[in-house]
Amino acid sequence: MIALRHPLLLLAAVPLLIWAWRVVYRWGIPASRPSSRLARLSSHWLPVLLALALGLAAAGPEWRTPLRGSAPVVDFAVVLDGSSSMKILDRPDEDRWHAARRLLAQFVLRRPDDRFALILFSAHPVTLSPLTNDHLRLLRMLARLDLDSRDDGTAIGSALMTAVRRLEDSPARSRVILLITDGVQNRGRVTPTEAAEEARRNGIRIHAVALGAGGESLVPLEGGGFARLHVEVDHATLKEVASLTGGEAFSAEDPGGLARSLAAVDQLEKTLLPVDPPTEGQPLAGWCLLAAALLALPLAADLAFKRGRPRPAWVEGA
Repeated sequence: MIALRHPLLLLAAVPLLIWAWRVVYRWGIPASRPSSRLARLSSHWLPVLLALALGLAAAGPEWRTPLRGSAPVVDFAVVLDGSSSMKILDRPDEDRWHAARRLLAQFVLRRPDDRFALILFSAHPVTLSPLTNDHLRLLRMLARLDLDSRDDGTAIGSALMTAVRRLEDSPARSRVILLITDGVQNRGRVTPTEAAEEARRNGIRIHAVALGAGGESLVPLEGGGFARLHVEVDHATLKEVASLTGGEAFSAEDPGGLARSLAAVDQLEKTLLPVDPPTEGQPLAGWCLLAAALLALPLAADLAFKRGRPRPAWVEGA
């Protein structure tokens, strides 16, 4: 079947189509005084078809073909802590923030048939990506993502509730929230337990990963040097949140522990589900542009042939 990647751009071709139909092509191919039936049809339809081909090319047409009829599909909402404590170094060469993004990218690559939403939170949650199977776009977003300490804090409950809203209308039979945090809730009006109850009512599981060890840790300063930051991880609440929804809670004191935790989640969420056949798109814009070029060729040839010749009296007076 044929699908459009940017269907709204097709609307931009409507004024061009109207203009091409209403403005008669008078010179070169005769229109109002055609010398033949072919000339009359060409003068009206070639500009219209040319405008239509250009409009279709702009809309990004694709020929989509099914790949297979079932896949181990799960809808994930990844809830990632973006508070300032994620700058803590759990090992000398990598902080928690970079380790989390790197290992999440690997997790996404291991699950090519799944859809992912991405929610970043500190004092408030922000949905960076709704559910999507465009993994390349998601990986680029993860790579560009940076911390913003202007609105610092840890609103775990609000972030989980946002993830529930992203998944509650999903048609997938397996819907999972993957929470990665290294702190204790200190912002937000919704508690993690309240959000977990809402997830349970919607049949959504929560897997929670507690990142880092509690106590004092080193945080690099912008001007150079390090500072000691005291951070506590609320293991009890994360275990309760996961248990309420039938999920699992993991403890990851360093990047290696986070990698093992994500590998465990990967194994837990392997369910073969019948789904609508996924499709692969083959771009057709190039063919539309080729058609436009072929349609423009006789118009250009006609104009070139009559270049320098005086216009007929009926054209000048029309």
